[in-house]
Amino acid sequence: MTSPVLQNIVFSDLPAWHDHTPAFTARLGAERGETVTLRLKTTLEPRAVYLKVVVHGEIEEFPAREVEALDGEGRWFEIDLRLSARKVHYAWQLVLEEDNVHLTMAGLHRVRRAYRDWFHYLAGYEAPTWAWKSVFYQIFPDRFRNSNPDNDVKTGEYEYAGKPVVHVDWDVPPARDLDIHAHYGGDLEGVAQAMPYIADLGANALWLTPIFVSPSAHRYDIADYRHVDPHLGGEAAFEQMMAAANAHGVKVVLDGVFNHSGSEWHLFKKALSDPHAPEREMFTFRDVEGGKPPYAAFFDVPTLPKIDYSSPMAVNEFFEGDSSVVKFWLERGVAGWRLDVAQQIGVGGTDEGNLELHARLKSAARSVKSDAYVFGERFFDSEAVLTGEGEDGVMNYHGFGLPVMEWFSGETYKGFPSRLPTAELVDLLWDAYHVLAPQIALNQFNLVDSHDISRALKRLGDDKEKLRSVLTLLLGYPGVPCVYYGTEVGLTQVEKGTMPFNRGTMPWDESKWDLDLRRDVQALIRVRKETRALQEGAMRMLHAGEDAVGFLRTYTREDGTPEKAAVFASRRGEAHEVSVNLPSGEWRNAVTGAVVSNGGATTLDVGRGLILVG
Repeated sequence: MTSPVLQNIVFSDLPAWHDHTPAFTARLGAERGETVTLRLKTTLEPRAVYLKVVVHGEIEEFPAREVEALDGEGRWFEIDLRLSARKVHYAWQLVLEEDNVHLTMAGLHRVRRAYRDWFHYLAGYEAPTWAWKSVFYQIFPDRFRNSNPDNDVKTGEYEYAGKPVVHVDWDVPPARDLDIHAHYGGDLEGVAQAMPYIADLGANALWLTPIFVSPSAHRYDIADYRHVDPHLGGEAAFEQMMAAANAHGVKVVLDGVFNHSGSEWHLFKKALSDPHAPEREMFTFRDVEGGKPPYAAFFDVPTLPKIDYSSPMAVNEFFEGDSSVVKFWLERGVAGWRLDVAQQIGVGGTDEGNLELHARLKSAARSVKSDAYVFGERFFDSEAVLTGEGEDGVMNYHGFGLPVMEWFSGETYKGFPSRLPTAELVDLLWDAYHVLAPQIALNQFNLVDSHDISRALKRLGDDKEKLRSVLTLLLGYPGVPCVYYGTEVGLTQVEKGTMPFNRGTMPWDESKWDLDLRRDVQALIRVRKETRALQEGAMRMLHAGEDAVGFLRTYTREDGTPEKAAVFASRRGEAHEVSVNLPSGEWRNAVTGAVVSNGGATTLDVGRGLILVG
């Protein structure tokens, strides 16, 4: 027979297939030592099929048995795999009459690929699957909604870092010279009051940047980890917000600033003032020159002393004590933690022990809430730490947000010009996705803007057609999508750059909203929440044109019934027709319901972004 044409990562239909969904992987998260059934589907005519498995450092081969086709198509093979390790690497081998091919996450290949390209089974890991079904909405509390002016910071109320704090009127854009000293008055009562708006948009989970007692507007310099800042409404406002969230089916995740505290934290003040204080072991004091603080600090900022987790006192305070910070707030009803600068958490002023500490942190969280979602802020390649032992996932800047926005905007997130070609974008996205165990890939926290990077609309030159396309990718991509407050109504920023301009206030005058954009975002969120293939499906790349990209999401049920979605986006900001080869079957526009194809060669306008379901 003719050898199959071996495919790269962009393909519409492989002649052999396996993924993590129920028809192909009977269950996820089985314990080490247990057995799980794996299946392969192929339109080839193999005379034998084997599963290659890494067992104690060696590759062993196990013959697969042919079984009745679940969907009545092609040939199906299955094998019962005993899980010999916490992470099992495996690949399929198809022996043909005149050829021999391997199926891995990287596609079909004659030559055996590196283990990072193989399929990965993560044993004994229970994912917080509610997050897969969620669309997050990020809120920066001081800038979201002011429901109670009585609790606002007053101009000159106190000094911080050598400057008085300032109350700023709601409609005044952020200014660089005020930055952390500028308080607008947003509060948790405002979040509670806006819960119907959030639920109507379709978001069913919130990530709040820090809400604890702090002297700055951003509150990443915490002075008291167990109390809500009175300027945000204190404990009563927190309870009001949680009640509103529960009433609207919205989960709340808090921001855990555990790499460093604020210099006003009482334990740090004790350590600083008394060389013999037991609290001193929680920080790394040092002899330095050149104006640096005499202790390890986040980027040497004196107001942000770094926690030293070689100290049992520090570990107990934040993670493992009976009333640790992590446990305290989970017991009060929050659903998980976002971990600030997760890659820096460590001992002795370094990141040493990072993964072990994250494992202990997550274990503490799970001891209170078995489905707590713990994800870390990591701007960079995080493959090495995404083992399931530590964070469930990370903020997917590296594997999604930064390259996607660079491709769309023509500049890096730091503002340098970029001519990123589509092929390189697709290669980067696939490389970051395919090396992860499936549960971890689905746990990744995806975003295109936040309080730390420029607003997406500003980076796109205020082009809302491009923004629609960006948000289509966001809501269709594997992982947990997050919309930054105001993006849905066209909130931009007065100047290019990041902080403080990306932290403008949410407009509550609806005449300032782009209602058409909001309806489009609402529709995309609805599609995401109604489509299991988008929530839990596997991914393969489908199209990589000059200015357009597309990928396929598939979820195949236990009986072999597939659910499919195809997601497309263009960076042109105008009508853009592309020709693609869709898998067979009826395809409908996910928003309008209109039938657009019966599979095969199809021409589509992807200028505003497009999701098809089939």
